Amino acid sequence: MSEINDELIQKARNADLADYFIRNGYECEMKSKNELHVKGHGGLFVNTQTNKWYCFSQAGDSRGGSNPVNCLTDVLGFDFKTAVEHLSGGRLIYERKQNAEAPVPEKKRELVLPEKNEDMKKVFAYLCKTRMIKPDIVSELAKSGLLYQDKKGNAVFVHKDDSGKIIGAEIQGTNSFQRFKGVAPGTSESVFAFKLCDKPNSCYVFESAIDLLSFKQLANPEKIKNSMLVSMAGLKPNTLKNLAESGVKLYSCVDNDEAGIKFTQSNGLTPCRRILEENGVKDYNDLLKSLTAKTQQQTQTAPRKNSHSHR
Repeated sequence: MSEINDELIQKARNADLADYFIRNGYECEMKSKNELHVKGHGGLFVNTQTNKWYCFSQAGDSRGGSNPVNCLTDVLGFDFKTAVEHLSGGRLIYERKQNAEAPVPEKKRELVLPEKNEDMKKVFAYLCKTRMIKPDIVSELAKSGLLYQDKKGNAVFVHKDDSGKIIGAEIQGTNSFQRFKGVAPGTSESVFAFKLCDKPNSCYVFESAIDLLSFKQLANPEKIKNSMLVSMAGLKPNTLKNLAESGVKLYSCVDNDEAGIKFTQSNGLTPCRRILEENGVKDYNDLLKSLTAKTQQQTQTAPRKNSHSHR
């Protein structure tokens, strides 16, 4: 067993980091011949030739290196086990040796939530005006403790377990000119979940909380009333395991791109991208903004009824 674990750890340390980010649907762009910029993670860059990474927002020894595992733990907030499994594609195995105590599970990285701000002005402005999400949906999240604004003005989507305990968070920047998205340090395989009933029989899976909220706004309430909506903050197949084991039917609402299509197919999910294809958009927030713009345009160009003054 230890040989299997050692092999997987070594495989993860030697994994192609740039390929990992591209394959898992992270928003990337080539800045030069050998430099890949992973957007929304505080200035994260990967050298495609040397496999070294560097992140401007990290401090000290956590700022960069040549070990992909460290990149996932220090920048993305994964614990060591999760990082290794993501990069290697395998599962670490723990065994009980004869006449020995069971091994102590690796201590999970401590969850560190962003400090809460006194108001939510930037979050409301960004989600409602820029992303076109209705204010009542944002208010509902805030009142239920699933959304708040941190001191930097970011939107923090809170992850809770079935008992209501906070176990992670998805972070979305609100500056339209400097995009940022990520997870709170210590967030592992938890998800941002929005339940529409006590015992859902189906689950719609998204890459981001904003796509989730956009879908909720667009969907027919009757058709999704017995379901739950889940954001993985990326494309993370390990997050689907607990959902699948709970018996709910999984529907894929991830991005309508190569990575999203591959993710849907490889995990045996029911695709929900036809409407995205028909409207020529990448995700559900793009769809929401497109349909909202069309509605506003139709309203502005519609002929006005003649008004009659009465004397």
